[in-house]
Amino acid sequence: MQQPIRAALIGCGSVSQRGILPHLSQSDARERITLDAVVDAVADRAAATAERFNVPRHFTSVEAMLNEAAVDLALVATPIPAHFSNALAAIQAGKHVYVQKTMTSTLAEANELLAACDRARVKLAAAPGFTLFPTTGRMREVVNDGSLGKVYLAYTYALGFGHVREPIRGGSSTLEAIDPSWYYRAGGGPLPDVGVYSLQLITSVLGPVRRVTAFANRGSSEQTWQGKTIPVTINDNNLVMLEFASGALGVAPGSDCRGSDRIPWGGMGLYGTAGALEITEVDMASGYPTKFEVQGGAAPREYAYPLTASPYLRGEHLRIEEPHLYCDIMDLVEAIQQDRAPRASGEQARHVVEIVEKAYRAAETGQAQTLETTFDEVA
Repeated sequence: MQQPIRAALIGCGSVSQRGILPHLSQSDARERITLDAVVDAVADRAAATAERFNVPRHFTSVEAMLNEAAVDLALVATPIPAHFSNALAAIQAGKHVYVQKTMTSTLAEANELLAACDRARVKLAAAPGFTLFPTTGRMREVVNDGSLGKVYLAYTYALGFGHVREPIRGGSSTLEAIDPSWYYRAGGGPLPDVGVYSLQLITSVLGPVRRVTAFANRGSSEQTWQGKTIPVTINDNNLVMLEFASGALGVAPGSDCRGSDRIPWGGMGLYGTAGALEITEVDMASGYPTKFEVQGGAAPREYAYPLTASPYLRGEHLRIEEPHLYCDIMDLVEAIQQDRAPRASGEQARHVVEIVEKAYRAAETGQAQTLETTFDEVA
């Protein structure tokens, strides 16, 4: 058996406390990856996290961790605006990197990050990797085998909820009272933080986008968290329209509003000249679509995949939040050990970063924007 990959976690906030750390604490995970260090700008949170999850070392700066801890892999789970600087520092230190969504705030940052990976000859994976769950590949097969005819229209649906409403942030301890203010400032918001699920999913099935346009506005001027007033300085209501390279037209919202009880969060519909495909069930812990229906022909066909269709999700991993992040990380671990490309690719993540950036520009200027990037579909 190969030695476990040694890793450091950068960012001990909500997603780490609820998902990444509990998953990596399981015995099967520790056989493949060991956390040697955690980093958080809040010193008490870094220390409390290390104590709670039995991590040997804790730091308040990425630079100190990279200088003092002998690790192979950095897991970047900070607020979005800090993804680029933390990931770049790790790459330049020769570490493989996993980056939470969205990978960066701008296309220029994404380009620099991938170029740095090439120079350093390290691997990068970026969340969320929908190609890691079998429904995605099966839906892509349905599109490619002509069952739908030519796909004309598409929608995908993942509304935000605002980080002030996360249950974990209602507590009083340093591991719970995690300030959500960043979400309501530049670099945050429902489109890059939540709408990214929709964009990663639909591009995983339909492929790259050619042009985008969008509308956006601000519905709320402020939010309240634990008695603190947080000004909302970003557009919290966004609607993005997509023209795919295939010619299909799609729509994706990125808004902090309540969703529907009838349409699953993380849903998607594709409508072609010969049939339609609609996701009918989504696992809410992961965002993975677990059931979809194909309409057209003699009778509707339903495809169903349990969460255990992922080779990584067994035992306690089925009960811990954010299991898709564990799948992303474990696929990267295998990619490092097998010297292959990660399936949650940085190239697709870069394409989605550009979609978000160009959507903001389209909403501001009133002009459709042509994308520069593309990516290769992962089998």
